[in-house]
Amino acid sequence: VMLDDMCRRAGVTGTGCLLDLGCGPGRVALSLAPRFRDVVAVDQEPEMIEVGREEAARLGIGNLRWVVGRAEDTVEPPASFELVTMGESFHRLDGPLILEKSRGWLQPGGYVAVLGCRNVWGGTEPWQRVLNEIRHRWKRPGVAFGHPSAPKADEQYLDVMARGGFTPIGDFEFAVPLIWTVESLIGNAYTTSIMSRQALGRNKAAFELDLTRTMLALDPSGRFAETTTFVFSLVQKPQEP
Repeated sequence: VMLDDMCRRAGVTGTGCLLDLGCGPGRVALSLAPRFRDVVAVDQEPEMIEVGREEAARLGIGNLRWVVGRAEDTVEPPASFELVTMGESFHRLDGPLILEKSRGWLQPGGYVAVLGCRNVWGGTEPWQRVLNEIRHRWKRPGVAFGHPSAPKADEQYLDVMARGGFTPIGDFEFAVPLIWTVESLIGNAYTTSIMSRQALGRNKAAFELDLTRTMLALDPSGRFAETTTFVFSLVQKPQEP
């Protein structure tokens, strides 16, 4: 529902190109690929790209080009994209540089969308407080939560992107009930930079065992309910003469 709304607001035609920065395992790129002629998905972690490639092959999606590298180092032809997306990755990138480069990558009147959701590891349900304790036990010291240029707690993405030369369209929220399992919580952890398999290293098996035992002791059903909020912030590149 959220992606339908975003594509409608961004005027996605079905014939344009998408650039997805910090694509992780391809959650955004894979979902949006049928709505574009071509998709370029960029992430600096090879294991994330490999998961995305495997899923694209399983789904028979052939219009995706996967790039291992930093978003900031991405080189693409100017005015070649209809939409640039960043799903839960903008805060980890050099925001001012990415916005400057996005203005070049986008066609006149093209859009940037920053997508995200309330982090399951920081929710307010009693079981989420326990989950957050697990995260603090296993988060590797020195792993940063964001780039130094990341918006501060009281800053809005729309304001940050407006300073980068874009016209704000709006923030759009969607409340969704979710049921988590132990397996999906572990899988979610591996999509984050601070608890990826690479970050955990040799502690991966111990982390899985700790999370499994702790959460099943809390609720033997292994099912944990919440209502989360998905959101996207949309801005537009001004039309040029």
